[in-house]
Amino acid sequence: MRPEILTAAGILALAAYIDWKEHRVPNWLTFTACGFGLAYHALVGGVEGLESAILGAAAGLATLIVPYALKGMGAGDVKLMAAVGAWVGAEVTFHAFLWIAVCGGLMGAWSILRSKEAKERLRTAVLAGKNLITLNELDAGAQKAPAKILLPYGVPIAFGFYAYFLFGGLL
Repeated sequence: MRPEILTAAGILALAAYIDWKEHRVPNWLTFTACGFGLAYHALVGGVEGLESAILGAAAGLATLIVPYALKGMGAGDVKLMAAVGAWVGAEVTFHAFLWIAVCGGLMGAWSILRSKEAKERLRTAVLAGKNLITLNELDAGAQKAPAKILLPYGVPIAFGFYAYFLFGGLL
């Protein structure tokens, strides 16, 4: 197995564990991992290696910056994607992102189904869909937003990368 994949797998395992326990991915992990990823590729591949690592980090950042801007996830998740992207490169990061989206969607659906508000959330989603189709505005006064469910997205990020490592033939 390539050392960069093994290193990324370790970073992901640690991040997923911490995120599961604390609902945060710490800066000491993401910044250190990103810095070492850039340095490793610069040492091993020279300027081309460094460019590849920078593009990987940018790809990781690009995949989750919009959900972060929409307050759909924390900054630690975005920084984790950038850090792992620095280790594995842009192509692997983009392919893994598809797996991450599936894993995150399944984990989110499971979290909603486990909550006591699943019916209310489904009703709200159906109403929002109808309003979108008919171009009506959602009556904010009539809708009480359900409580926010925290999803430690470091877990689906890890599983998504692992799935791509396995099914993409990198393991």
